[in-house]
This record gives sequence, C-alpha cells and structure tokens, in this order.
Amino acid sequence: MKTFLKYMFIALISYSIISCETDVPDTDTIAPTFSLKITGDGFDRTFTQDDDLANLQLNLRAGTSYDFILAGVDNGGVRQIQFQYSPTSTPISSTIPSPWTESNNGFTSTIRFNGDRNNAITAQILSGDFTATLGSEDMLFETFYIRVEDFGGESGPPFNITEGVLDIVIANHPTAVITF
Repeated sequence: MKTFLKYMFIALISYSIISCETDVPDTDTIAPTFSLKITGDGFDRTFTQDDDLANLQLNLRAGTSYDFILAGVDNGGVRQIQFQYSPTSTPISSTIPSPWTESNNGFTSTIRFNGDRNNAITAQILSGDFTATLGSEDMLFETFYIRVEDFGGESGPPFNITEGVLDIVIANHPTAVITF
C-alpha cells in the first residue's frame, strides 16, 4: 500500500507539473533549476543546483536498491534535461517512459528529455530506481551528471544552462552524504 501511495503521489505531481504549458519569453536570463531526490536504505535526500556538489560525496551501499526522482524546471520552458550515469555500477531497472529517451556510448548512459519551443512546458519529471552495484572491486567511484537547458527566450541562443555533478562512492558502507 505504501508503494502504491508513493506512485500515486508521483503521478499526481507529474501530471500537474508536466501539463503546465508556458510561453517562451522574448528574453530569458534566468537559469533553469534541477532536483534529484534519492531514497533507499533509510536515506532520503534531495540534491539541487544550490548544493555545493563539488564538496559532497554520496556513499551508496553495494547491492542496495534506490528510488530517484529527477526534475528540471524553467518558467520560460525546458529545452533539454540530461541525466548521465554508469549502466554497470548504477543500472536503472525501471522502464524509461516517453518522451524521455536513453542512449549508451559503451561507458555511460544518458537519459534525455527534449522540449518543444512551440509547445513549451515549465518542467519535466523522471522517476525510477537503480541498484548500487560492485563488480570485483571493494569500492567504486562514479558520478551522476545533470544538465538542464532553457530556450534562452524567443531570440534563441544563448541558452541558460544549469549543470551538476554528484560524486558517488559505492562500497559496503552505510548510505550517507559526506561533506568535505
């Protein structure tokens, strides 16, 4: 029942945000925002562009499954959202829903949403789950890369871009955030 309620909540939030169409302004100088919520193993934390990600490390427990919710937001319309991860050490087991697409270059996988200037929306949300996985290593260092772009206004480029890199360490340790 708890899982059902969680997915109903996500569906309701997704519908209310995704269905918010917007007009692309003439000029857009405000950068988009992102949030990445990760839960599992007694851990619950949302990372945003306002976090000092260069001085954070997310420790994930090997063999543990985690849920995530990724959101990209811009009042002038979301042009593109990218989420890059390691398909071997943090494989996503949930199906990637349309309009999101996924590609793999042999080393990393990228999940991408491409917006439409003629049908711009203020936000897009992706939810799913992954498992922190070790091979023969005792410890593995990885990253989650997030990038959100807006349309830059009706005049087009330059686009406003917000990026973040979350450093991850997978090992047989408790899930926690370490600050430097």
